[in-house]
Amino acid sequence: KIMCHPVVVLVADDLLWNRVAINYFILNRCWFLLTLIVFVVSQSVLARVDRGHETQTERTATFVCRLFIYTGSFGLLLCGQVKLMFQDLKSRSYAYLAGRLPYPQYLSDWKEALTLCLVLTLLIMITQEPIFHCIGHSEGNFEGAGLFTQNCPEAALHVDAYSTTSMLAMLMYWMLVTDLTILSTWASAYVLVCGRVLAELFLFLASLAFLTVSFASSISALNRTTADFASIPKSALSLFQITLGMYPGSHFEELQTQAVLLGVVAVFMVVVLIFLLNLLVAQLNGSYQEVYKDMVGSARLNRGKITNETLSTISQKRWNRFLQSLRLEERLEFNEGDVGLAGGIQVLEPSNANPTTVEMIRRFGGSTSPAMQWPQEKTEDDEDNRFDRLEKLMVRATKNMGSSRKNKSSTGGSSYMASSSSGSGGSVNSQGSA
Repeated sequence: KIMCHPVVVLVADDLLWNRVAINYFILNRCWFLLTLIVFVVSQSVLARVDRGHETQTERTATFVCRLFIYTGSFGLLLCGQVKLMFQDLKSRSYAYLAGRLPYPQYLSDWKEALTLCLVLTLLIMITQEPIFHCIGHSEGNFEGAGLFTQNCPEAALHVDAYSTTSMLAMLMYWMLVTDLTILSTWASAYVLVCGRVLAELFLFLASLAFLTVSFASSISALNRTTADFASIPKSALSLFQITLGMYPGSHFEELQTQAVLLGVVAVFMVVVLIFLLNLLVAQLNGSYQEVYKDMVGSARLNRGKITNETLSTISQKRWNRFLQSLRLEERLEFNEGDVGLAGGIQVLEPSNANPTTVEMIRRFGGSTSPAMQWPQEKTEDDEDNRFDRLEKLMVRATKNMGSSRKNKSSTGGSSYMASSSSGSGGSVNSQGSA
């Protein structure tokens, strides 16, 4: 809530972030985006073009892209991780896993921990790179022979490990791109909310795994089952397929011949598909509504953290230019011709935004020298307060007089009607008696 205060938003977002930090932040992330694009091209685009029949141009382009990743991305990420780790080790800044196992404090941030995993994955990719294993065996009697080939027999043992680590590295790159959501407060708040409600999803998956293993082991104890439920692994796989809606419909006909098995599977479907799934939806809905109240402030707090980290990297010259652009030495103008104090930031608003009839600025005549003694303030019985009280008294008296006149007029009208009605009644009686 403090981060959503208008003054904090003005200083942190409108001034520091929008006018200083955002340009440097985008510039740093542009390099990361470039490495991601090159990585996608080298691993997912060029690797699928005429696989095994690549031309020399395609092989050269693949080698150049991968060399760029290993030097421009892996090298910079490794230097950053070594620097942060050395700083924490030097200052003895540790966090503790389960209260006992120490690790560097900077790894408490999931993005830094994921970056370390990405560095280790890229290191494994370098050791398993097929092009490196084929450098001395590029010429030979095999399909795809040539410079920068990946199809030599010496690299055949490393292809599967390389492709697996490449897939993991691709996922980590895309997960780190979510850091760009800080550019939008609402997008950043949405990502934070998703992170907070993941605990509910993990509880659902744990419950699903427990029920799957329980029912699979129970079904395996039956004397008569089908081929899909012949053992615990097959039963667990079939129950998991039923949960995801991937179980073939034709196989349900086989279950109809086994009444006990069909009943157990039906109970599993009711518990998981009806109870657990609806409970998950209710938990996610409740957690979202509870957490989203403070997520905008958390998103602004996260942006403030990145702003603080970014400001430490800008030059002193750029910071001085920013301070000069604020023109803090100029006096602010409260109203047209009403010059006030210096050292502030003027924020304009519509004249009807906060209407008031009372002067909120206390003014004192005389010199404004700091050496002068602060002028003595007037007591509550000064002339201004007397006039204010007199004005309020006159307004109240006017309202009372108006209300009293209305009461008198209504009372006179009612008495007149009563007298006229009584007079008419009397004449009728006199005529009757006559």
